[in-house]
Amino acid sequence: MQPLFSFQNSTRDIRHSVRSLGADWEFSLVAVLALSLGIGASTIVFSVFYNLLFNAVAAKDAEQLVVPVIVNAEQSDSSTGLFVRSSDLAYLKEHNHVFEGLIGYRWGRAMVQSGSRRFQLANALVTPDAFEFYGVPPLLGRGISSEDGRSGAPQVFALSYSTWKIQFGSDPDVVGKSFIVNEEPRTLVGVMPDRFHAFGSYQDMFTPIPWASSADEARNGAKVNVLARLKRGVTRSAASAEFDLLARQLAATHPNDEDYPKKFNGSVVGARDYLIGISSEAQVFNSKIKLQTILYDLLVAVLVLLLIACSNVANLLLTRATVREKELAVRSALGASRLQIVGQLMIESLVLALTACIVGCLLAWGGMKLIDHAVHRENWAQIGGEAVVGLNVPVLFFAVGIALLTTVLCGLVPALRATRGDLQPTLIGGGKGLIGGLLEGKVRTALVSAQVALSIVLLVGAGLMIRSLYKLTHIDLGFDSRNLIVLGFAPARSTDGLPDRAFLATPKGEALFAGAVEKIMELPSVEGVAVNNTIPAYGPSRGPKVTVPGQGRTEQAGLDECDENCSKVLGLHILAGRWLSRDEVATQQHVTVLNARLAHDMFGDANPIGKQIEVKDFDRWKGGLARNFQLKSEEVAPNTSFQIVGIVADVKNAGPQQPAVPMAFIPPLITGSFIVQVRTKVSPKSILNEVENQVWAADPSEVFWISGTLDDFLEQHTYTTPEFGVALSGPLAVIALFLVIIGVFSVMAYSVSLRTQEIGVRMALGAQPIDIVKMVLRRSTMSIAAGICIGLLGSFAVTRFLTDQLWGVSATDRWTFVTAIALVAAAGIAACYLPARRASLVDPLVALRYE
Repeated sequence: MQPLFSFQNSTRDIRHSVRSLGADWEFSLVAVLALSLGIGASTIVFSVFYNLLFNAVAAKDAEQLVVPVIVNAEQSDSSTGLFVRSSDLAYLKEHNHVFEGLIGYRWGRAMVQSGSRRFQLANALVTPDAFEFYGVPPLLGRGISSEDGRSGAPQVFALSYSTWKIQFGSDPDVVGKSFIVNEEPRTLVGVMPDRFHAFGSYQDMFTPIPWASSADEARNGAKVNVLARLKRGVTRSAASAEFDLLARQLAATHPNDEDYPKKFNGSVVGARDYLIGISSEAQVFNSKIKLQTILYDLLVAVLVLLLIACSNVANLLLTRATVREKELAVRSALGASRLQIVGQLMIESLVLALTACIVGCLLAWGGMKLIDHAVHRENWAQIGGEAVVGLNVPVLFFAVGIALLTTVLCGLVPALRATRGDLQPTLIGGGKGLIGGLLEGKVRTALVSAQVALSIVLLVGAGLMIRSLYKLTHIDLGFDSRNLIVLGFAPARSTDGLPDRAFLATPKGEALFAGAVEKIMELPSVEGVAVNNTIPAYGPSRGPKVTVPGQGRTEQAGLDECDENCSKVLGLHILAGRWLSRDEVATQQHVTVLNARLAHDMFGDANPIGKQIEVKDFDRWKGGLARNFQLKSEEVAPNTSFQIVGIVADVKNAGPQQPAVPMAFIPPLITGSFIVQVRTKVSPKSILNEVENQVWAADPSEVFWISGTLDDFLEQHTYTTPEFGVALSGPLAVIALFLVIIGVFSVMAYSVSLRTQEIGVRMALGAQPIDIVKMVLRRSTMSIAAGICIGLLGSFAVTRFLTDQLWGVSATDRWTFVTAIALVAAAGIAACYLPARRASLVDPLVALRYE
């Protein structure tokens, strides 16, 4: 007796499966395409999710890393990372029992000179033990060591991988060379690997913070953020309890420290969540949209897409098995056992699935290349940082496994049914009775409705995000952001390499600042230059309380120190009165221009021009700012009264997504002005280097804490994260719609083939082609309509979870729902029309002879 399974039989079955699938190439192509799209898309999104959230921090025992945070008890949703002096960091190290190690870091900017080249880098200043704490070996050279922080140690620095690649062309010989960094010679000692995403945000270079040489220096030195590693066996709740106690002890020793609210709780959070998911640059500017939330939503979306793809393949396999009923019955009648037939069909399903997996892997590989390039492009750098957004093998195996399991199971069910029961009806009836019955028809219809419903959910979700992004990028800022360069001045004059903005308040600093502005004005492509102390659209949303003398109205208002050119350069609309004059700015007179919001809050509909406002506790408030910039509070004028000379229309001043807050524009009376806005006649990017060179011509040591176009700044700090969500969710929705078209078309084409004789009879009895088209469309649109109704209910239930990611759009936005319904309905009807049209062209004589 011939064995049931042998290598020879298996090889023969595989060859037969390949021939069978090749003969039915239309089915094979559609099935492979549907399944491979599901595999490719799911692998891409799963890989992005894993790499950006769970594999973004490369560190020894990364799961043990935590960030101590201070939570404002009066604002439960407000938390900040611990920000302490060197002495406080030493205190925490000495008195805690839950942390294996603690390090400090802070951010700055550095001017790097290499021969005639000059460029700026984002600089992470770290305690010298930080690299040992992370435990990540460098790609080249060595990292920063504890010895580099000792008094008299040579000045060194390390580079990030991407900076080494971009600025130095991946030249390994740069390690060991000396560069001028913030006017001091420093030696490059190492290059870190490409996953060294550390210290809270993406940084280009790393320099050590010198150890404090005295107790006074430790107490009075610049503050640092804190990162800790839990001891083995210590839970986060236990660490939070002990840190809360230590934080209260520190707060008691610094009663006037603004970093400790009056009522607070100390806690620790996972470093991965804090550094990657929460503390992104977008959060600094009150962005409502978080990368972490978007990635979780995309994860759900791609699971939905994978369900659509699998149900599509299931439908195709059911349809094909129905068509092959008679073939299988004949083979069984000729002596093939049920197990052999089932085995043959399973091998066909397996060949189909493996082919789809190969194509899906290629699609995933190509897609990940595009995603990695996009994530690390300039405007999206904050999303990926140094994270490697590549193809994740375990994720790929998971997607492939789901696809294989689905295909095999979907092939098994019709195979078992095809070989069960009496074969005579099938042989006599032409192959349409066994599997093509009522039950299978209902299953196929249900699968189509499920695909339509799931695609509605995806389309609505993607549509809401697209609408939200459109609204966000078309916000009326109240001024023209085009052709505007923003420069933030911060000379690197301090001994530890931090940008020292206090230098600008000295006579020498003011002279250099004014000289730099004059140099910029000399450029022929520059239309105007203005100076203030805020970034347009991101002005000071918090400030002192303002009142009208003799009245009880009090309002908290931001103060923006401006020169006489701000109104013209920004294009502010004067509603009443005038802007600040050159003489008022030069002599620092106490005059002010109010925005419409503050004017209405303080004076209602009355004309405020010529009246006075008074800033409450102005001396204390400006003194606090002065201490931040290392100035003496008595250097600031004590007068708190300002005469109103003008009213301007509201502009966005608390972030593009927030309404305008009360704002008063005053001459530079407090800290001096550090932001320069340059209005250009040409593309601002084309002359950005010229503008920077003009500044360096006046002051070669100048470091900009921000330098670029305002549009790029808006892109990076407000639009980036929602753009990223749209870039991934949009293609998922399009793929889902494409799969719906495939699914509906395949089922309708099969249904029409089953009804060929019926159609012939109807046409022989006088039915017109249009009647046949209507008959076919009527039946198909019922399943599409059912899917749309279910999808709408699902969308209403699901989209409420998107509320926090939307801006200017309701989670039940009617236009988004209507558009999604219209797209799916149009796609479904289009997929039905071609089989219906073919049915209307059937020759009645041919149809009546149809087997």
